Amino acid sequence: MDYSVDSSGHLPSLWSLRRRVPISWVQLGVLFTALAVVLVAKKVDPDFWWHLRTGKLIVESGIPRHDPFSWTAAGKAWVTHEWLSEVIIYGVESTLGYVGNVLLFGATTCAALLLMYALGRRLGAGTKPLVLLALVAMLVLPRFVAVRPQEFTWLLFAVFVYVLQRHDEGDAMPLWVLPLLMALWVNLHLGFFYGLMVVGLWILVQVFRHARTEPSKLRAPLMVAGGCLLATLLNPNGPEILAYPAQYMQGTADRSLIVEWQRPDFTSPFNAPIVLTLVLLAVSLLSRRRPLLWLLSAASVALSLEAARNLPFAVLLLLPVAGSAAADHWRLASRERDSGMRFRTLPGVALVGGLAACLLVIAPSFGASLSGFRPSSDGYPAAGAAFVDSHYRGARLLNEYSWGGYLIDRLYPSTSVFIDGREEFYGETIFGDYIRIRTVDEGWEALLSQYGVEVGIVERESRLAKAMRSAGDWQEAFTGPVEAVFVRRFVREG
Repeated sequence: MDYSVDSSGHLPSLWSLRRRVPISWVQLGVLFTALAVVLVAKKVDPDFWWHLRTGKLIVESGIPRHDPFSWTAAGKAWVTHEWLSEVIIYGVESTLGYVGNVLLFGATTCAALLLMYALGRRLGAGTKPLVLLALVAMLVLPRFVAVRPQEFTWLLFAVFVYVLQRHDEGDAMPLWVLPLLMALWVNLHLGFFYGLMVVGLWILVQVFRHARTEPSKLRAPLMVAGGCLLATLLNPNGPEILAYPAQYMQGTADRSLIVEWQRPDFTSPFNAPIVLTLVLLAVSLLSRRRPLLWLLSAASVALSLEAARNLPFAVLLLLPVAGSAAADHWRLASRERDSGMRFRTLPGVALVGGLAACLLVIAPSFGASLSGFRPSSDGYPAAGAAFVDSHYRGARLLNEYSWGGYLIDRLYPSTSVFIDGREEFYGETIFGDYIRIRTVDEGWEALLSQYGVEVGIVERESRLAKAMRSAGDWQEAFTGPVEAVFVRRFVREG
């Protein structure tokens, strides 16, 4: 878009400027504003709370090497692989409040989508298919987007794909920046493994192309790959971090209660956008013009079928992969057919402004106060936590898995939790025992005695709460909006 002066030496009028704004800008603005509304409106992510508290702990006393938050795994070695993200979360929360984190992580997600949109344009896709694909992406991403370090991985994944695919297209791209970004990535989130995957598949493509005919062309790619691998060592945990992704992905505990680790349920009509995403990617694989994107798409589909938490990578790839495939087969979907698509009226701008205004109006109703410095406790046991802190501080606490992070933020350091969102850290024994207790499996009471649990804060109408009400060893000491606090009968207040 050109804002230069006209022949008379004056800047263009507002009327002329509106004729030059591509309609895709307005459409994408609407979609991204809707994403911001969703991020503000949804319940605060359960892991946000322990990330926040960890960031505070790091700022005040350094990176912890052993678990400071639980009593079941107290002192166990802990790989704090997201330490830099946690410092960022705490820093933003301390200065701008929760809304600052909402804006930061919303912008991060939008930036990842915009990069993939730009790559799709570079590969010849037109506005129409790309905006439609962005709409499909926006139907899937809101269920995953949150104030969590994983959004940094989405953005850096998009950067790696963008740079390497542009390089494969013959564009001069600064490949040296990738090792620098990897050094940042390895300290932000364990998802740096996806960056290594992108680079590894890219090297595979280069070897296939040049190994026999032009082996000298492999020198620079191999140096970039080696630089990225060495950059992963620039973290507080050193080489140990390289083994952690496999341990985390494989897992040793039963993840049946963790939604993001489940395979997508294709029988639910609400998951139709997910089905559409995977189908479009699978169909696009019929075109093998761009081997790097082909390999990445195949990998993302396979990973998404294994665990729903991998779907955002498939969603990001959807724009350049399906968009360019459509442009290859239908001229109507190509960039060359966009010449007349300009924004000529103001309703779209009004719609974007209206959605932004709605964000300001509805956000307080859904818990994310734009003026406060604390996120909403809606859906969390705020009253029960206050009761435990007042009457049973320091007791051996049993808690819901999804409430562990919140209770860490509210009760640390006076009271430790049984478990929290670091499922891979607790391992098969502790997490498995928790599930047996939570589902009131055979021997659940014996497990509570074995662990020496003194106080339990559980969902008020859960199966476990009903069982504890019937058990002779427990009394219901407090009932809140969503929680019930049970105390073993011999335990005294303290």
